[in-house]
Amino acid sequence: MLNSNVISSKIRIRQLRCFVLVARKKSFVLAAEAIGLTQPAVSRSVKELEQIIGYDLFDRSQRGAHLTVRGRALLDAAELGLMQITQGVMAATETGSDNETIRIGALPNVCSQFLPGVVHAFKTEHPNTTVEIVPGTNLSLLEGLRRGETDLVLGRLSDSDDMRGLVFEAIYDEPLVFVVRAGHPLANNAATLEQALSFPLILPPEGTIIRREAARFLSGQGASKLSNTIETTSTDFQRSYLQISDCVVVVPRGVVLKDLQSGNVVQLPIQDPSLTGPVGMTTNPEAGMNQGLSLFMSEVRENALIYQN
Repeated sequence: MLNSNVISSKIRIRQLRCFVLVARKKSFVLAAEAIGLTQPAVSRSVKELEQIIGYDLFDRSQRGAHLTVRGRALLDAAELGLMQITQGVMAATETGSDNETIRIGALPNVCSQFLPGVVHAFKTEHPNTTVEIVPGTNLSLLEGLRRGETDLVLGRLSDSDDMRGLVFEAIYDEPLVFVVRAGHPLANNAATLEQALSFPLILPPEGTIIRREAARFLSGQGASKLSNTIETTSTDFQRSYLQISDCVVVVPRGVVLKDLQSGNVVQLPIQDPSLTGPVGMTTNPEAGMNQGLSLFMSEVRENALIYQN
Protein backbone atom coordinates (compact mmCIF):
# COMPACT_ATOMS: atom_id res chain seq x y z
CA MET A 1 0.00 0.00 0.00
CA LEU A 2 1.38 3.42 -0.99
CA ASN A 3 1.83 5.99 1.72
CA SER A 4 -0.05 9.30 1.63
CA ASN A 5 2.90 11.32 0.26
CA VAL A 6 3.37 8.97 -2.68
CA ILE A 7 -0.37 8.95 -3.40
CA SER A 8 -0.57 12.76 -3.33
CA SER A 9 2.37 13.12 -5.72
CA LYS A 10 0.79 10.78 -8.27
CA ILE A 11 -2.75 12.23 -8.32
CA ARG A 12 -3.50 14.75 -11.07
CA ILE A 13 -6.10 17.53 -11.08
CA ARG A 14 -7.58 16.09 -14.29
CA GLN A 15 -8.28 12.80 -12.51
CA LEU A 16 -9.99 14.51 -9.60
CA ARG A 17 -12.09 16.71 -11.88
CA CYS A 18 -13.28 13.71 -13.86
CA PHE A 19 -14.05 11.78 -10.65
CA VAL A 20 -16.07 14.67 -9.15
CA LEU A 21 -18.05 15.26 -12.34
CA VAL A 22 -18.90 11.58 -12.75
CA ALA A 23 -19.99 11.40 -9.10
CA ARG A 24 -22.20 14.49 -9.39
CA LYS A 25 -23.63 13.69 -12.84
CA LYS A 26 -23.95 9.97 -11.98
CA SER A 27 -22.84 9.25 -15.52
CA PHE A 28 -19.53 8.94 -17.37
CA VAL A 29 -21.20 10.18 -20.56
CA LEU A 30 -22.66 13.32 -18.96
CA ALA A 31 -19.39 14.02 -17.18
CA ALA A 32 -17.51 13.80 -20.47
CA GLU A 33 -19.91 16.29 -22.06
CA ALA A 34 -19.51 18.69 -19.12
CA ILE A 35 -15.71 18.64 -19.18
CA GLY A 36 -15.32 18.53 -22.97
CA LEU A 37 -13.58 15.14 -23.17
CA THR A 38 -14.54 11.82 -24.68
CA GLN A 39 -16.20 9.20 -22.48
CA PRO A 40 -13.20 6.82 -22.78
CA ALA A 41 -10.88 9.63 -21.66
CA VAL A 42 -13.00 10.29 -18.56
CA SER A 43 -13.19 6.56 -17.79
CA ARG A 44 -9.43 6.27 -18.16
CA SER A 45 -8.80 9.19 -15.77
CA VAL A 46 -11.09 7.70 -13.12
CA LYS A 47 -9.45 4.29 -13.55
CA GLU A 48 -6.02 5.87 -13.09
CA LEU A 49 -7.22 7.49 -9.87
CA GLU A 50 -8.60 4.17 -8.61
CA GLN A 51 -5.29 2.45 -9.36
CA ILE A 52 -3.37 5.11 -7.42
CA ILE A 53 -5.69 4.91 -4.41
CA GLY A 54 -5.98 1.13 -4.57
CA TYR A 55 -9.78 0.92 -4.34
CA ASP A 56 -12.78 1.12 -6.65
CA LEU A 57 -14.54 4.47 -6.42
CA PHE A 58 -17.63 3.46 -8.42
CA ASP A 59 -19.74 0.33 -8.30
CA ARG A 60 -19.74 -0.82 -11.90
CA SER A 61 -22.19 -3.64 -11.23
CA GLN A 62 -25.04 -1.11 -11.09
CA ARG A 63 -26.54 0.96 -13.89
CA GLY A 64 -25.18 4.48 -13.87
CA ALA A 65 -22.23 5.71 -11.84
CA HIS A 66 -22.81 4.98 -8.16
CA LEU A 67 -20.13 5.74 -5.58
CA THR A 68 -18.67 3.06 -3.38
CA VAL A 69 -18.04 3.73 0.31
CA ARG A 70 -14.46 4.74 -0.59
CA GLY A 71 -15.77 7.01 -3.33
CA ARG A 72 -18.15 8.79 -0.97
CA ALA A 73 -15.29 9.31 1.49
CA LEU A 74 -13.20 10.99 -1.23
CA LEU A 75 -15.88 13.14 -2.90
CA ASP A 76 -16.25 16.07 -0.48
CA ALA A 77 -12.49 16.38 0.04
CA ALA A 78 -11.86 16.29 -3.71
CA GLU A 79 -14.44 19.02 -4.36
CA LEU A 80 -13.04 21.20 -1.60
CA GLY A 81 -9.47 20.71 -2.83
CA LEU A 82 -10.36 21.66 -6.40
CA MET A 83 -12.23 24.72 -5.18
CA GLN A 84 -9.29 25.92 -3.09
CA ILE A 85 -6.91 25.44 -6.02
CA THR A 86 -9.23 27.54 -8.19
CA GLN A 87 -9.36 30.25 -5.53
CA GLY A 88 -5.57 30.29 -5.21
CA VAL A 89 -5.04 30.58 -8.95
CA MET A 90 -7.56 33.41 -9.19
CA ALA A 91 -5.97 35.29 -6.30
CA ALA A 92 -2.50 34.87 -7.82
CA THR A 93 -3.36 35.81 -11.41
CA GLU A 94 -5.93 38.60 -11.08
CA THR A 95 -5.29 42.03 -9.62
CA GLY A 96 -8.66 43.34 -8.53
CA SER A 97 -12.28 42.57 -7.77
CA ASP A 98 -13.69 46.05 -8.38
CA ASN A 99 -17.37 46.38 -9.25
CA GLU A 100 -18.14 42.77 -8.37
CA THR A 101 -20.96 41.74 -6.07
CA ILE A 102 -20.78 38.80 -3.69
CA ARG A 103 -23.90 37.51 -1.94
CA ILE A 104 -23.34 35.93 1.46
CA GLY A 105 -26.06 33.90 3.16
CA ALA A 106 -25.51 33.89 6.91
CA LEU A 107 -27.16 32.32 9.93
CA PRO A 108 -27.88 34.52 12.99
CA ASN A 109 -24.97 33.15 15.03
CA VAL A 110 -22.54 34.20 12.30
CA CYS A 111 -24.20 37.57 11.64
CA SER A 112 -24.03 38.53 15.31
CA GLN A 113 -20.37 38.05 16.07
CA PHE A 114 -18.07 36.61 13.40
CA LEU A 115 -19.24 38.09 10.09
CA PRO A 116 -19.00 41.84 10.86
CA GLY A 117 -15.25 41.57 11.44
CA VAL A 118 -14.78 39.59 8.24
CA VAL A 119 -16.72 42.10 6.13
CA HIS A 120 -14.89 45.04 7.71
CA ALA A 121 -11.49 43.52 6.94
CA PHE A 122 -12.55 42.60 3.41
CA LYS A 123 -14.04 46.02 2.60
CA THR A 124 -10.90 47.74 3.89
CA GLU A 125 -8.92 45.95 1.19
CA HIS A 126 -11.63 45.84 -1.50
CA PRO A 127 -13.87 48.91 -1.08
CA ASN A 128 -15.40 48.67 -4.56
CA THR A 129 -16.69 45.13 -4.17
CA THR A 130 -20.30 45.07 -3.03
CA VAL A 131 -21.04 42.63 -0.21
CA GLU A 132 -24.69 41.64 0.11
CA ILE A 133 -25.62 39.91 3.39
CA VAL A 134 -28.65 37.62 3.19
CA PRO A 135 -29.84 36.41 6.63
CA GLY A 136 -32.08 33.38 6.99
CA THR A 137 -32.56 29.88 8.29
CA ASN A 138 -30.22 27.08 7.32
CA LEU A 139 -32.64 25.33 4.96
CA SER A 140 -33.74 28.51 3.19
CA LEU A 141 -30.14 29.62 2.69
CA LEU A 142 -29.03 26.25 1.34
CA GLU A 143 -31.92 26.21 -1.12
CA GLY A 144 -31.01 29.74 -2.15
CA LEU A 145 -27.44 28.59 -2.74
CA ARG A 146 -28.68 25.81 -5.02
CA ARG A 147 -30.84 28.28 -6.97
CA GLY A 148 -27.94 30.71 -7.39
CA GLU A 149 -29.49 33.40 -5.18
CA THR A 150 -26.37 33.45 -2.97
CA ASP A 151 -22.72 32.60 -3.63
CA LEU A 152 -21.77 31.35 -0.18
CA VAL A 153 -23.51 30.32 3.04
CA LEU A 154 -21.88 30.82 6.44
CA GLY A 155 -23.33 28.81 9.28
CA ARG A 156 -23.53 25.58 11.18
CA LEU A 157 -23.12 22.25 9.39
CA SER A 158 -26.53 20.85 8.51
CA ASP A 159 -27.65 17.24 8.24
CA SER A 160 -26.29 15.18 5.34
CA ASP A 161 -29.60 15.18 3.43
CA ASP A 162 -29.73 18.99 3.51
CA MET A 163 -26.12 19.20 2.26
CA ARG A 164 -26.53 16.91 -0.75
CA GLY A 165 -24.63 18.32 -3.74
CA LEU A 166 -23.00 21.09 -1.69
CA VAL A 167 -19.51 21.42 -0.19
CA PHE A 168 -18.89 22.37 3.45
CA GLU A 169 -15.57 23.70 4.77
CA ALA A 170 -15.38 23.89 8.57
CA ILE A 171 -13.73 27.03 9.99
CA TYR A 172 -14.40 26.82 13.75
CA ASP A 173 -16.45 24.96 16.37
CA GLU A 174 -19.20 26.62 18.38
CA PRO A 175 -21.31 25.33 21.30
CA LEU A 176 -24.98 25.84 21.97
CA VAL A 177 -25.41 27.45 25.40
CA PHE A 178 -28.23 27.91 27.89
CA VAL A 179 -28.29 31.55 29.01
CA VAL A 180 -30.33 33.77 31.34
CA ARG A 181 -30.28 37.46 32.25
CA ALA A 182 -28.09 38.75 35.04
CA GLY A 183 -30.18 38.62 38.22
CA HIS A 184 -32.16 35.58 37.08
CA PRO A 185 -32.98 33.12 39.92
CA LEU A 186 -30.58 30.61 38.33
CA ALA A 187 -27.82 33.07 37.45
CA ASN A 188 -25.64 32.48 40.49
CA ASN A 189 -26.44 28.81 41.07
CA ALA A 190 -25.04 25.58 39.71
CA ALA A 191 -28.27 25.16 37.77
CA THR A 192 -29.25 21.76 36.41
CA LEU A 193 -31.10 21.08 33.18
CA GLU A 194 -34.18 20.12 35.18
CA GLN A 195 -34.13 23.51 36.92
CA ALA A 196 -33.63 25.36 33.64
CA LEU A 197 -36.60 23.59 32.06
CA SER A 198 -38.87 24.80 34.86
CA PHE A 199 -38.66 28.27 33.26
CA PRO A 200 -39.96 29.37 29.83
CA LEU A 201 -37.57 28.25 27.10
CA ILE A 202 -36.72 30.16 23.90
CA LEU A 203 -35.66 27.93 21.00
CA PRO A 204 -35.37 28.24 17.23
CA PRO A 205 -38.37 26.80 15.32
CA GLU A 206 -38.73 23.15 14.33
CA GLY A 207 -36.72 22.27 11.24
CA THR A 208 -33.76 24.56 11.97
CA ILE A 209 -30.35 23.00 12.53
CA ILE A 210 -30.02 24.58 16.01
CA ARG A 211 -33.39 23.15 17.05
CA ARG A 212 -32.39 19.71 15.80
CA GLU A 213 -29.18 19.78 17.81
CA ALA A 214 -30.94 21.05 20.92
CA ALA A 215 -33.70 18.45 20.52
CA ARG A 216 -31.16 15.62 20.23
CA PHE A 217 -29.47 16.76 23.44
CA LEU A 218 -32.74 17.21 25.34
CA SER A 219 -34.05 13.85 24.15
CA GLY A 220 -30.86 12.20 25.33
CA GLN A 221 -31.45 13.74 28.75
CA GLY A 222 -35.03 12.45 28.86
CA ALA A 223 -36.55 15.88 28.22
CA SER A 224 -38.02 15.50 24.74
CA LYS A 225 -41.45 16.95 25.64
CA LEU A 226 -41.41 20.71 26.18
CA SER A 227 -44.52 22.66 27.14
CA ASN A 228 -43.56 26.26 27.92
CA THR A 229 -41.64 27.47 24.87
CA ILE A 230 -41.25 30.42 22.52
CA GLU A 231 -39.89 29.74 19.03
CA THR A 232 -38.00 32.36 17.02
CA THR A 233 -34.90 32.88 14.90
CA SER A 234 -34.82 36.61 15.72
CA THR A 235 -31.74 37.37 17.79
CA ASP A 236 -33.10 40.86 18.50
CA PHE A 237 -36.22 39.35 20.06
CA GLN A 238 -34.21 36.78 22.01
CA ARG A 239 -31.90 39.37 23.53
CA SER A 240 -34.69 41.83 24.35
CA TYR A 241 -37.05 39.25 25.83
CA LEU A 242 -34.19 37.81 27.85
CA GLN A 243 -33.82 41.10 29.74
CA ILE A 244 -37.51 41.47 30.72
CA SER A 245 -38.31 37.88 31.68
CA ASP A 246 -37.08 34.81 33.53
CA CYS A 247 -36.81 32.80 30.31
CA VAL A 248 -33.91 30.52 29.42
CA VAL A 249 -32.55 30.87 25.88
CA VAL A 250 -30.82 28.06 23.97
CA VAL A 251 -28.61 29.75 21.41
CA PRO A 252 -25.21 29.47 19.67
CA ARG A 253 -22.64 31.15 21.89
CA GLY A 254 -21.66 33.64 19.18
CA VAL A 255 -25.09 35.24 19.29
CA VAL A 256 -24.70 36.31 22.94
CA LEU A 257 -20.92 36.50 23.24
CA LYS A 258 -20.82 40.28 23.76
CA ASP A 259 -23.63 40.05 26.33
CA LEU A 260 -21.73 37.33 28.18
CA GLN A 261 -18.57 39.42 28.15
CA SER A 262 -20.43 42.50 29.45
CA GLY A 263 -22.16 40.52 32.22
CA ASN A 264 -25.68 41.26 30.96
CA VAL A 265 -26.19 37.55 30.31
CA VAL A 266 -25.08 34.52 32.31
CA GLN A 267 -24.31 31.10 30.86
CA LEU A 268 -25.74 28.18 32.82
CA PRO A 269 -23.41 25.23 33.53
CA ILE A 270 -25.27 22.90 31.15
CA GLN A 271 -22.71 21.45 28.78
CA ASP A 272 -22.30 18.36 26.62
CA PRO A 273 -20.08 17.47 23.64
CA SER A 274 -23.21 16.95 21.53
CA LEU A 275 -24.02 20.67 21.89
CA THR A 276 -20.86 21.70 20.00
CA GLY A 277 -20.87 21.70 16.21
CA PRO A 278 -18.78 23.00 13.31
CA VAL A 279 -19.45 26.37 11.69
CA GLY A 280 -18.18 26.87 8.18
CA MET A 281 -18.59 27.89 4.55
CA THR A 282 -20.95 26.05 2.22
CA THR A 283 -20.61 26.44 -1.54
CA ASN A 284 -22.25 25.01 -4.64
CA PRO A 285 -19.57 23.27 -6.74
CA GLU A 286 -21.68 23.66 -9.87
CA ALA A 287 -21.77 27.46 -9.57
CA GLY A 288 -19.09 29.78 -10.86
CA MET A 289 -16.79 31.77 -8.59
CA ASN A 290 -15.62 35.30 -9.21
CA GLN A 291 -12.44 36.70 -7.75
CA GLY A 292 -14.30 38.71 -5.14
CA LEU A 293 -15.81 35.57 -3.67
CA SER A 294 -12.45 33.82 -3.71
CA LEU A 295 -10.83 36.69 -1.81
CA PHE A 296 -13.74 36.88 0.63
CA MET A 297 -13.41 33.18 1.45
CA SER A 298 -9.70 33.68 2.12
CA GLU A 299 -10.62 36.51 4.51
CA VAL A 300 -13.08 34.18 6.28
CA ARG A 301 -10.33 31.61 6.85
CA GLU A 302 -7.89 34.20 8.20
CA ASN A 303 -10.45 35.69 10.58
CA ALA A 304 -11.50 32.24 11.78
CA LEU A 305 -7.98 31.62 13.06
CA ILE A 306 -8.17 34.85 15.11
CA TYR A 307 -11.73 34.23 16.23
CA GLN A 308 -10.88 30.83 17.70
CA ASN A 309 -7.91 32.11 19.70
